Amino acid sequence: MRPIGKSRRARHGFTLVELLVVIAIIGVLIALLLPAVQQAREAARRMQCGNHLKQVGLAIHNYHDTHKVFPTASPVGHHWGQVHDSHKGSQYVKLLPFIEQSALYQSCNFKGDTVAVSVTATGEKVSSVVIPTIICPSDDHPGYWKDGAAHNGGSNGENRALSNYSFSMGSQANSPCGTHNNFFGNGPDVRADTMDPNRISGVFGHWAWAARMRDITDGLTNTIAVGEIRPKCAAHTRDGWMGINSLYTGTGIAINYNTCEGEPGTGSGCNQHSGQWGASQGFKSRHPGGAQFVLCDASVQFLTETINMETYQGLGDRRDGRPLGEF
Repeated sequence: MRPIGKSRRARHGFTLVELLVVIAIIGVLIALLLPAVQQAREAARRMQCGNHLKQVGLAIHNYHDTHKVFPTASPVGHHWGQVHDSHKGSQYVKLLPFIEQSALYQSCNFKGDTVAVSVTATGEKVSSVVIPTIICPSDDHPGYWKDGAAHNGGSNGENRALSNYSFSMGSQANSPCGTHNNFFGNGPDVRADTMDPNRISGVFGHWAWAARMRDITDGLTNTIAVGEIRPKCAAHTRDGWMGINSLYTGTGIAINYNTCEGEPGTGSGCNQHSGQWGASQGFKSRHPGGAQFVLCDASVQFLTETINMETYQGLGDRRDGRPLGEF
């Protein structure tokens, strides 16, 4: 008989090669999963961004139901080269009661030359208050402008809270310099800072004019009301959501046309700090491949940056009568 004894087996740890293989496999799995996680997060942000736009669209409709016209800005005067503070506020000031900001609206003082100096009950300037409804979570701006630069602000009097949603001037721009007003072709070759509706192709003029429902003869489902912008890449957004000179954008510039200083692919001389700042007055977003818009029927549409330019400019025009292509 063989004696019963304990079997002895050699015990080995992982070899260096095996460990490296395991690490490589983990690295490959992370590389495969990370883009999916990032895409899921962006999808959630884009959905929230679209919901915010929907609220803005409904607010515009409710305002029209009450006042029989879309909201206008309310300037005291227009003086190039002077501080654009002589005003009664942007469209968003008038929309405050319609986006659940009635308390903020009540803080606005309309008695002086400018509503921008209004303060809340806590002493904060109204123009410094960030309104989540008009912010897209996909964008990377920190929330404020201070002295012409984006920054993380508090309640300093120089802060201007931003918005990612700008009003459509139509298939024209508002640039008095450099870049041609129709950088990509179609639409009227006139500026939008006029009170003459015959010279404004879109729903909102640059100053105290806006369309009525009956003025949108191309149909509410075929006309852009509001679209996304990236404040740090656009002209005059330093005035914030309250400024009348901040939130006017046109379909004369292609979607996501790069005017973001310091980012790869930025065109020379076509950004907010150059002489050709008109090119920065196009709609753009951080969403891959396009941007979101709310049409005049309050529906939200994602338009790709490869959309036919004539179709895109037709969506900006409220009354050109041209048949639109697919969008």
